[in-house]
Amino acid sequence: MAPTLSDLEAELLRKVLNGEAFTMPSHQRVRLELLGVIRDRPSGIVVTPEGRRLATASLRHELSEDAQTPKDTLSRDSRGRRMPFQRKSIF
Repeated sequence: MAPTLSDLEAELLRKVLNGEAFTMPSHQRVRLELLGVIRDRPSGIVVTPEGRRLATASLRHELSEDAQTPKDTLSRDSRGRRMPFQRKSIF
């Protein structure tokens, strides 16, 4: 069974892959290590090939969801600002 990662875990993996600064709680580190997506070594955290695959797969999934988000139905002026008093009445 393939492990599933939360958004936070996927973001942490991407930060490790990119070499960005981050803080990882110890329980997250242990969970990711038990899932087999990272190795905690004396030289630092190393992402396994499975972790790379999961991090890039979740990134592609997020990008495809962003492309499908519908535009809001609020009226906007020529500068893109929302027009006032355009809400539908609930009564």
